[in-house]
Amino acid sequence: MADGMTHRIKRAVQKSDQPSPLLRFLAGPHAEAIASVWPAPHQDFLALPAARRHAAAILLARDARGPADIASTVQRQRDAALARLLVGDGEKRGLMKALGRMGETLWRADQYDRFLVLFDQPAANRILRHMGTLHPTQLSVVHALPSLLHEATVVAKVPKLQAARDLALALDLADRIHGFGASNALAKALVQADTSASLFSKAANGLSVERFGGPLPQPVLPAPFVAVTSSTALEKIALEFQNCLRDFRHDMVVGRMAVYRWNGQPNVVLALRWDPAGWRLAEAETHANGETPDHVLREIVEALSLAHVRTGPSAFTLGHRLRRHPHGDGEPVGESWRDQLELGELWD
Repeated sequence: MADGMTHRIKRAVQKSDQPSPLLRFLAGPHAEAIASVWPAPHQDFLALPAARRHAAAILLARDARGPADIASTVQRQRDAALARLLVGDGEKRGLMKALGRMGETLWRADQYDRFLVLFDQPAANRILRHMGTLHPTQLSVVHALPSLLHEATVVAKVPKLQAARDLALALDLADRIHGFGASNALAKALVQADTSASLFSKAANGLSVERFGGPLPQPVLPAPFVAVTSSTALEKIALEFQNCLRDFRHDMVVGRMAVYRWNGQPNVVLALRWDPAGWRLAEAETHANGETPDHVLREIVEALSLAHVRTGPSAFTLGHRLRRHPHGDGEPVGESWRDQLELGELWD
C-alpha cells in the first residue's frame, strides 16, 4: 500500500511540471518553461499582472537566471528594478506600462526582441506610447517602416506589413531615381498625408519621372559573369539553357534588358531589367528554368550589389502596388529571403 501511495505521489510531482491547458493557451511557446518555474496549477503565475507575465517570458527566453531567481524577481521586484533587468542601459521609462498593453497571451521571443529594439528608439518609442494596445502585427509594421516614417499619423494609415515594406522601398527607389535626398523630401510629404489613399498615392507619385530618358549602359560585370552581347550568343544560350530568352530579343536591342551567364556550379543564366530606378535582377535560373541554389544565388546577388544592381520589384510594379494597398488588393510577397528578391518579373 505504501508503495502504491509513493507511486501516486511521484506521478503527481511529475505531472505538476506539465503546463495546464489554460497555461498552454496563454503562454504558447513559453508554457513548458513557465511550468518549470510555477508548477501546476500555476496559480502564482496566473495571478500576476499581464506586464509581469510578459516580463517573465522575456527573462525565461533569455535563460539567464535560475527558476527560483526568476520567480522571486518577477513577483517581488519593483517595476523600475524589473525594467532595468529587462533592458539594462536601454529605455526604461514606461516599459512596464507598455508590457501591460500587450494583451493576455504571451508573444514569441523574437517578437519581444523586436519590441525592445523599437522601444529603445526615440521616434518608435513615441508611437508605441500612443498605442492603446500593442500587438505583434502592429510592431511588424513599425519595424518595417524606415525611421523617417516613424510617426503615429503614418503608422495609423498603413494597413499591413507588406504596405510598410513597400513604403520603405519607395523611399529607397526615390533616391535611386531622383538622386540623394529625394527620400527625405518624399518622407516629409508622406507624413503630411491626410488619408491612407493620399499617403500611398504620394508614395507612388514619388517614383514618377519628369524628364524622359533611355536606359543606362548595361553593367560591366567581372568573371564568372559573361555578358550576352549579340543575337547569335542569345540563340546559343537559349538553346543551351532551354529557356525563352530569345523572346526578349527586342528588349535587349533597345537596352532595357541585359543577359549574363554565370559560370559556376551550377551554371546560371541571369536577366537584368532597366527602369528609372536603375538595373535590377529580374531572373536567375539554371538549365530548363531550374531553381538556382540559395548559396549560389546569394553569391550572385552580393556580386551584383557591388555593381549597383538592385533586387526587388520594378519601379512600375511598386508604384502599382502602392496605389492598391489602401483598397486591400494584391497578393503579399513571401517572407523568405528568396521571396523578397521578387524574381521572375521579366515584364514591367
